[in-house]
Amino acid sequence: MAKTTQREIGDWGEEQSSLFLVRNKYEVVARNYNARGGEIDIVAWDRSDAVEPALCFVEVKTRSYGEDSAELSVDKIKAQKIKSAAENYCYLNRIDVDRTRIRFEHVSVYVDKANKKISFKKYILPSFLFKF
Repeated sequence: MAKTTQREIGDWGEEQSSLFLVRNKYEVVARNYNARGGEIDIVAWDRSDAVEPALCFVEVKTRSYGEDSAELSVDKIKAQKIKSAAENYCYLNRIDVDRTRIRFEHVSVYVDKANKKISFKKYILPSFLFKF
C-alpha cells in the first residue's frame, strides 16, 4: 500500500524531530512505538541532566506555516492513548516508573515552503494528563 502525502510529511517531520532531539542531547531509543491502545512517535532519553536523565515520550506534529497550531493536537483522548503506550513501553522494557524521571513532550515542526525553512517548538506536556 502506497503512503499518502500526509503520511510522508509526517514521517519526514518525525525524522527531523529525531535529529533535532539528538542535537539537544537526547538519545532516541524507539520510533513509532505501537502498543494496544496507543502509539508514541519518539521514545528518547534526555541526557542533558547528567545526574538524572529523563525518559521522554514525544508526540510530533508537522505543519506548514498558516495551518492550525500543532500544539493544540494533544487533547485528553490523545493523551490517554500516549499514556497507555508509555505504560506498555515501560512494562516491556522493565523501566521502574517509581525511580525513573518520565516526561511527556511535544515537538512541533513548522515548514515554510516559500522560504525553504523549518523551525521547531518543543513543549513539556502537563504531567496531570499522564499520571501513572
